[in-house]
Amino acid sequence: MNPDIVHDDYTDMLETWTACRDAAIGQRAIHKAGDTYLPKLAGQESKDYNAYKGRAQFYGATGRSIKGMKGLVFRIKPVLEVPKGMVEWVEDITLDGKTLNGLAECCLGETLTVARGGLLVDHPKGAQTENPVTVAAARQLGLRPYITLYKAESIRYWKRERVQNVTKLTYLVLAETFDTDEGQEEQLRVLRLDQGVYTQEVYRKSKDEWDLYDVITPVMNGSPIDEIPFFFLSPEETGCDVQSPPIEDLVNVNISHYKNSADLEHGAHMSGLPTPYITGIDDESPVMLGSATILKIPNPESQVGFMQVGAEGFASIEKLMDRKEQQMAALGARLIAPEKKQVEATETHQIRRGAENSVLASIVGNVERQIVKALEFMALWGGYETEIRYELNKDYIPNPMSPAMLKELTAAWQSGAISEQAYFEALQAGEMYGDSVNFEDERERKAETPPALGNLDDTE
Repeated sequence: MNPDIVHDDYTDMLETWTACRDAAIGQRAIHKAGDTYLPKLAGQESKDYNAYKGRAQFYGATGRSIKGMKGLVFRIKPVLEVPKGMVEWVEDITLDGKTLNGLAECCLGETLTVARGGLLVDHPKGAQTENPVTVAAARQLGLRPYITLYKAESIRYWKRERVQNVTKLTYLVLAETFDTDEGQEEQLRVLRLDQGVYTQEVYRKSKDEWDLYDVITPVMNGSPIDEIPFFFLSPEETGCDVQSPPIEDLVNVNISHYKNSADLEHGAHMSGLPTPYITGIDDESPVMLGSATILKIPNPESQVGFMQVGAEGFASIEKLMDRKEQQMAALGARLIAPEKKQVEATETHQIRRGAENSVLASIVGNVERQIVKALEFMALWGGYETEIRYELNKDYIPNPMSPAMLKELTAAWQSGAISEQAYFEALQAGEMYGDSVNFEDERERKAETPPALGNLDDTE
């Protein structure tokens, strides 16, 4: 199969992915794209168009919304449980300095922005079937598996097939870059599952042809691998299928709002200085304007005045922009929506916030599961079988404990109505403690802490 093949769904979605990324970056990317998002007016020359585009303001709702949602997720540190031998791995999970939490944040950002991405678990080259390397030998050589994140635009082609009554990924084409003396160049990495054996083929371009550069057969403890360790990221049910970006509707309104801004700013610029006019005279000599000048108009039917644009036309555009800002708020940009003036009932507030958070929680759950699958494959490849746990925060409603509640809870503990552990768990739920602190550790810290000054015995 031609390694330069591109999936039809990839072609169909590429323009949408580009728009979502540009909107997420903001005005710099939107302006750079020129008439892709802001068509030229009829008869407009390049100089006039650049001025027209330069006056337009892009409202950064999309980027702020994505940052806000990531902030809600990572405001609480993820929960992680891995084998002891993998603890150091998570500090450099990609072998290029990125931590596991940093990778998770990138995965969530990609899923929110374009609803697409993938994690490839790989191993440094050095273990080939011609010279099998065991797990023990790999450890001695300092070799260990790692994860690489591929963005949507790099996943060019994919195919799934039934293999022994199980549907598996059997063909995948990934676009990459490699360093040369002249800079970076593109290469294609083709992952195959053929007769139960996973292989990689690397192609590099020579003139106009893709030439086979390298063939790699990864092994696990000296044996070939029977699956392609690539895990797709998506906002809904995971798999190969391309899905619509969660922010696509928001992006469409955001770009439409940008066009309105261009029209409003252009109109204000054109009508900013009133234009004088005189009708009813044939004299073409120049007329001086100014408070110290007297205009003598011999024709009694002449009219003198200033042409100005009424506010009604601009008001309609401004109302349209306001309405679209509210649409963007309703589509997920809660961070830019104005706060409601009226007081909401607690139950109504919780229901409203819970409904808004449910989509984000679902996306986070899917990202979390794929990361766990990648970590589990890494563990097997590294010779570990301990269960992996990695949980991202799904509580997006900060709910700190009030002083009154703290007082009542402390009284209940002091009276023996609740146990010390129940007291601690209630404080943790009220965000008095972080999720990374457990009951046993807190008891030890308390035992090692000197008593408060007010509780010291009076020895005098």
